Amino acid sequence: MKRKNSQSEQPSKQPPLPTFGVIIKEQDVEGKGPMANASSKKPKPIKGVYEHPVDSGIWWINYYVEGRRHREKVGRRSDAVTLYQKRKTDARMGVKLPEIRSRRAVLFEEIAEDALVYSKEHKASYPGDRSTIGKLLPVFGKTPVTEITPQSIKAYLDTRDDLTKTTINRYRGTLSMIFQEAIRNGKVEHNPARLVRLHREDNGRVRFVTYEEEALIRRIVRERCPVHESELTLALETGMRRGEQYSLEWDRVDLDRRQLLLLRTKNGTARVVILTASAVKALEELRTRRNPDWKQVCLTRYGEPMVSPRAWFELVMEEAIKRNPALHDVTWHIFRHTYISRLVMAGVDLRTVQELAGHKDIKMTTRYAHLAPSHKLAAVDRLAEYRRMQELGETTQVALS
Repeated sequence: MKRKNSQSEQPSKQPPLPTFGVIIKEQDVEGKGPMANASSKKPKPIKGVYEHPVDSGIWWINYYVEGRRHREKVGRRSDAVTLYQKRKTDARMGVKLPEIRSRRAVLFEEIAEDALVYSKEHKASYPGDRSTIGKLLPVFGKTPVTEITPQSIKAYLDTRDDLTKTTINRYRGTLSMIFQEAIRNGKVEHNPARLVRLHREDNGRVRFVTYEEEALIRRIVRERCPVHESELTLALETGMRRGEQYSLEWDRVDLDRRQLLLLRTKNGTARVVILTASAVKALEELRTRRNPDWKQVCLTRYGEPMVSPRAWFELVMEEAIKRNPALHDVTWHIFRHTYISRLVMAGVDLRTVQELAGHKDIKMTTRYAHLAPSHKLAAVDRLAEYRRMQELGETTQVALS
């Protein structure tokens, strides 16, 4: 039996790939090594080589030449590793890099759609984001993202003299969120909205509706859309944010214990809302119209989930402003301010108000402190009483002497 020539039958080894500061083992390259066919074990990450989208099998390379970023779509991982090393070698040797075909222009409407998907999954303020983006799309929608600059964003915001400084800051924040999500998705490299200065907001004055103003609004609701009066009551009696109220589901409502559990709040933490008797009555009314096909508490008149009260509330406020022009600045969020203001004016201590309102920082609650003058008056009265007692004591001593 002839002896096999093991040396002649052994495949010739390929020369090692240049590493340029990155150590690439033979088993890391696709198709090599004893574990190459083990689908359960993912290859080790290599600097400058990445898969996009994840688990798509499409590999890209990313490298910098003279401070300029270059990205190329390759295909297989092994080909991407090889090309990455070639590009790094050529760059070191001064070889002119090939002209890479310019990518399709990414429009603002595309990254705005991605941001809405993210907002819906992760943010309690999704209804507000959707509303703001709907107003931004006619302005920036068909514009390539590379042409949107801090200057163009500021120029647009400066034209919105119909908005308050606070609302303009919210627009700027939504734009920043859109570009930040686009950076994570690899569709843009910079966030121009971050370079737009925020306006200084005037938080000294807290707008809330008086009981007289509430009565007028409630009267118009009963005239035009009585089916929604319970929603108005719920907002005034709980101080829930609009997104919290209109995403509330029945399995989070406990009328026996008079409380609600909010899982998705602006602060990102769950909180419990304690119900007043009026809030319980409003929820009992809403329960009579409960649709077994839906979990949401607030429904349209057709029995479908309501995302926002805007459709009916704007009509109500239009009529209310005609009867009382002082209501021109009342928005749905004012009802939250009203709830908190009434707590403070009723003498509830600020720490308790903070818990009931769901404020993460008590600094937010102290904005309402000026509405509780009785505390300051009581302090001044104690000072006057102290003075009277001291003077009385001194008079007594003089008389005894």
